Amino acid sequence: MKSDQNELLVVGIDVGTTGAKALVMSASGEVVGAGYQGYPLITGEGGIVEQDASLWYDASCTAVRQAASDVDTSRIRALSMSTQGASSLLVDEAGSPLGNAITWMDGRAAAEKHEIIAALGDETVYETTGWRTHQALDACKLKWIVKHQKDDYDRAAYYLSTLEYMNARLTGVCAVDPTNAAIRQLMDIQTLAYDDGILDAAGGDAAKLPQILPTGKLLETLTPQAAADLGLHADVRVYNGAHDQYCGLYGAGVSRSGELMLSAGTAWVTVGVTDQPLRTKSYMSPGPYIVPGKYGALASLPCSGAAFDWLRSGVISTDYADINAQAASRRDKCADLLFYPYLSGAAFPLWNENHRGAMLGLSLEHDKYDIALACMEGVVFQLMAALHEYPEVRSIKAMGGATKSKLWMDILAALCGCDLMIMSEKDTPCVGAALIAAAGEGCDYNSLVQKAASSALHPPASGEAKAFYQEKFARYRAMQNTLYGAGDNA
Repeated sequence: MKSDQNELLVVGIDVGTTGAKALVMSASGEVVGAGYQGYPLITGEGGIVEQDASLWYDASCTAVRQAASDVDTSRIRALSMSTQGASSLLVDEAGSPLGNAITWMDGRAAAEKHEIIAALGDETVYETTGWRTHQALDACKLKWIVKHQKDDYDRAAYYLSTLEYMNARLTGVCAVDPTNAAIRQLMDIQTLAYDDGILDAAGGDAAKLPQILPTGKLLETLTPQAAADLGLHADVRVYNGAHDQYCGLYGAGVSRSGELMLSAGTAWVTVGVTDQPLRTKSYMSPGPYIVPGKYGALASLPCSGAAFDWLRSGVISTDYADINAQAASRRDKCADLLFYPYLSGAAFPLWNENHRGAMLGLSLEHDKYDIALACMEGVVFQLMAALHEYPEVRSIKAMGGATKSKLWMDILAALCGCDLMIMSEKDTPCVGAALIAAAGEGCDYNSLVQKAASSALHPPASGEAKAFYQEKFARYRAMQNTLYGAGDNA
C-alpha cells in the first residue's frame, strides 16, 4: 500500500563498516525508498584497519539521494543515524579529519591494552564501562594516539567516533549518544559521564571529547551545505542517533526483558533488554538502551558468519543454495563432526585471542557438504553459549544473511528453546534510526514499529531434532573445555 501523499516522511541512515545505507519511511511505518553506497577498508601491517571518515559522509549523502529519488523531499521532516561503534579519529577546529579513522577492527593498541589493565585492572574497566579492556576500543586507541601521534593529538580539537563526526557534518553540533559513548569505553554507564580514571590511564583530555546527549534529542536542522549534499531541505531536523546494534534492537521492536535480537551476518551478535546492567563472569557487555531506564546486554561472536564465508568461498568453493540443498540430509552422518570457528581467536565467552579453529571427527567418508554442516552447527553452538548467559530468553528476532538459510535456522530452532522470529526487513538498524526520527516528530513508536518490524515465526523443530542437537551440543561443550579450557570466565 502506498503511503498518503501528505504524510510526513523521515530518513534513517546506517553508517556501517563497509558502507552507508539509507531508507525513507512514512509516518505509518512503510519504507518508501532505500539507497546504499559502499566504501573500502584500509589495512596495513601491525593490525591496522582504517577508513577515510569523509567517505562516511559522502556515502551517506549518495544513499539518501537514492532513497529519496522517487519521493517529494518537501515531505521529509527529520532524520537520525545508526552508526558503527568505536571507529574513531582526530579532527581540527573546523571538523576536518587529521588522518584516517582507526576502526573498531584495528589491533595496533595491544600493548596499550595491557598498560591500561596494569593501571586500572580489567574488572574495574568492565564494571565502569560494560566492556572488557580491548585494543580495538577507544581507551586503548587513545593511549596509542597520545603515545605515537602526539603532535596530531595536541593540535586536534576533538577525538570523535562515527556518530558525532556525522552529527557535526550535518548540523554543526558535535554530540554522541550514550549507546555509542559506552562502546568507546570512556564513559561510566551508570552516570553517563566520562570517567576520569580511564581518561587519566589513557592520557586523554576530556575537553577533546564530544558532549554526551540523550538518544533522540533534537540537535539542530541541517546546515545549508549538508542539505545541498543530501538533496533535502534545510529545515530537516536531525535527532541524535545510536549505535547500530541498539538501533537494530529498537528497529526490531525489542523492548522487554526476555526478548533478544540476533544479527546473523559477518559477525553474529545477540542483544537483549534488561532492567539493570547485566554483568556476567563471561563478560556480557551491558550498556544504556534507547528506551529510558532500560539497558542492553550484548554478546558478539566476531568469527561466526565470517568463518562460514571463509569455508564456503576459499575451501569448499560452492554457493549457499548448493550447501542448503545438499547438507540438510547429512545430520546423522555428521553426528561426530565438530567444528570450532575460532579462526581469528576466541572472543565471547572464552576471550583468548590466541585460540585457533579446529575440526574434529573428520574422516575419508566426509565431503564438503558435511564440513559445511558442521560449520553451521559450530556457529550455532557458539551462539548457544551466549544465550545461556541471559536470565531469560522468551523469543529471538533474527535478521541478517544467515536467516536466508532454512537449514541454519532449523539448527538454531532445535536448540534455542523459544520462538524464533525471522525479520522481514533486513536493514533493521536503518529502521531503528528512522523510528528515532519519527518519535522525535511526535509519531507513536509502538504503533509504528508494529508495521516496520514485521516478522514471521520460523517452524518449530521436531522433538527428534531437539534431542539430537541437545546431545551433540553437550558433547561439543565438553570437548571445547578439553581443547580450550573454560576461558577467562572460569
